[in-house]
Amino acid sequence: MDDRQTDKRMNILAIECSHPRASLCLSLEGKMTITAHWEAERNHDSYLFPALQRALESLADKPLDYVLVGAGPGSYGGVRVALAAAVGISTVKGAKVVAVGSWDSLAEDGSCIISDARRGGWTLRRADGRIEVLSTPALLTEIGNGLVVSSIESAEVLEKAGITAQRTSLQPTAEGLVRSWYALSPEHRVELAARPAEPIYVRPPHITEAKRKPWEVRN
Repeated sequence: MDDRQTDKRMNILAIECSHPRASLCLSLEGKMTITAHWEAERNHDSYLFPALQRALESLADKPLDYVLVGAGPGSYGGVRVALAAAVGISTVKGAKVVAVGSWDSLAEDGSCIISDARRGGWTLRRADGRIEVLSTPALLTEIGNGLVVSSIESAEVLEKAGITAQRTSLQPTAEGLVRSWYALSPEHRVELAARPAEPIYVRPPHITEAKRKPWEVRN
């Protein structure tokens, strides 16, 4: 087992771009030293790279153990930009890139999380971490049978669909990625770090898996 998996004093850079309000943080030996939040507005480059520069300047010559990337659900384009940046940093710093569920920290209380998947569907993250897409009638049936949900969407959006949620307008954050990582057992971290770092939506059966990921560096 990689020794750094058991070390609670790791140096971690986290990037979360799956939500319109994106964020980045640098955690050095368990302490958040750099945090940045911005409204992405489909223009991640303008905000992400200045924040990355600040974080790397703060890191200086210290080792970087992991780059955590919010894998979604959410903006596929945003996750791709974050992964591309993470791979670049990994190439320079030798850090391991790990994709972490963007909603994991939002479900710490055992909530099921939902968001509008468009075309009459709703993305549902169940309490056990399973992610699926349900039609509006199917989701309403589950809620009627006692499923308690919280949501990324606003109360107004949910009200239009006839959905009642415990919490609304939730936002995944880079800080939440770090918190989720530290909450995992060492064994689970090893397992997660061994998986390909990719958006949740590219995993079958959501979409056919590409031979080469768009954010990967060509040899």
